[in-house]
Amino acid sequence: MKLYKAIRFLMLSGILTLVLSGCIRESLEGCPLDTLLRFTYKPRGSAADLFGERVQRVRLCVYRPDGSIEHMQTLEKSELDRLQGVEMYLPQGNYTVVLWANASDAQTKLGGFSEGETIRNLSTSHPHAETSASIPTLDRLLFAVTPLTVSEHETGDHTVNFSPGTIRVSLHLDGVSVQPVVHITGMESALRPVFDETSGTWRLQSVSRNKTFQPAVAYDVTNRHANATTDIPRFKADTPGMVEIIDPTTGNHIVPPISLAGLIARYHIPMEEDIEVTIPIEITFTNGHAKITIRNWENQNVKPGGV
Repeated sequence: MKLYKAIRFLMLSGILTLVLSGCIRESLEGCPLDTLLRFTYKPRGSAADLFGERVQRVRLCVYRPDGSIEHMQTLEKSELDRLQGVEMYLPQGNYTVVLWANASDAQTKLGGFSEGETIRNLSTSHPHAETSASIPTLDRLLFAVTPLTVSEHETGDHTVNFSPGTIRVSLHLDGVSVQPVVHITGMESALRPVFDETSGTWRLQSVSRNKTFQPAVAYDVTNRHANATTDIPRFKADTPGMVEIIDPTTGNHIVPPISLAGLIARYHIPMEEDIEVTIPIEITFTNGHAKITIRNWENQNVKPGGV
């Protein structure tokens, strides 16, 4: 029944737009047409579509062949719950559609998504990345690009699958006697979509090196438990990134700096671009000793995903 209503709505809206545009004729050549983009998120290793679980918001921009902007739109969670996609009414022609999921105004600045900008300005970073020595986190970003042809001779129904744009690093400290400060150093702080002429596809490139991420730390003084989570632009297995746990009263490291590359190698964490990566670091303090592991996966390979 829901599918019938959705189809009926699209048919009626299409008829209405044709009437309003004066495009009722034998041929639709030159007439704007309805186009439906359906959204999915199926990272490698996931049998299910995770879009509804992972995505709170989608921002999209439609670019003309010269790179200028034809259309911009923001879809909030309530709209995505009604239709896991978007219906657009576009002039016939060829376009490139760029989409970011979960980009909030507070934690993500999108380049190429403002009037006067073009597809050559595409980028994403934290709003304070250029003015602050450290940033707390990015949003948990997903990314997609699709070519789009709007024509009476082409289908108006397309599916777009998102890919992960960030890696989540979380820290869980048990038995820590002070509320620590967490620094993750040597990281890239921005993402730039780049078109690969060889493969004909778009890829995300991490840029702006040597940034420090300083996530907020929640501390339970009674149970001496601390948690911190940050989302960082995707990095490679040989990242120079280091996790530093610091005693704020002395400025000293509570444990020696932890190499992310070392954890990736030790726990065989897969880092391919189409895999959703979460690195949950657990540090347990007992009798003056600290045990550092990957949470819940101490004796097995880390699997993709994680909430």
